[in-house]
Amino acid sequence: MAPTRLTYWLSQFCAWHDKFKSGGLDVDLLPAYIQARLDLNAVVLMAQCLDIRANNGARQAVRVARAVPVEFDLAGGKVSALTHDISVSGISALLGEAPAVGTVVVFRLKLGRDIQPVAGRCRVVANILCKGSVRMAATFEQIDKEGISRIETLVLDAVCSDLRTMMRYGQPDQREATPPPPAP
Repeated sequence: MAPTRLTYWLSQFCAWHDKFKSGGLDVDLLPAYIQARLDLNAVVLMAQCLDIRANNGARQAVRVARAVPVEFDLAGGKVSALTHDISVSGISALLGEAPAVGTVVVFRLKLGRDIQPVAGRCRVVANILCKGSVRMAATFEQIDKEGISRIETLVLDAVCSDLRTMMRYGQPDQREATPPPPAP
């Protein structure tokens, strides 16, 4: 019976999250939704930390793999890329060349077509060679609260999307092996 209750809780959270984003969440449900956000973030973060090698340190925020357009102001000029992953604490992106670890760069994340980009500064914390390119990992140093809130919403959108898929089709590894039944 426990999996059914967890599935219900996750479904309820995703429904609340959709209503929150559209501005339709009942004000009486807001405290429960905020607590559920904290709880879900803690659980997902704990699961992600279990996957980190001991020498890499503990992750501080839930990270999701999402391709979000980003622009960096580097010494050689503006560089456009897509994020490899994103969290409220930082991003990584694949670049042709990346600045040295420790360099602070200006960034602009484009989270929507008609929405002002989330802008700020980030510090390069790692450069990982990837088949002729560099995956640059950076932590946010300067970003406003609205920007953090928009990134957190994007992260929760991704988590809800993945949860819905897993609840609909079973475990992630089974999705490709067992296609969904045809619609009636």
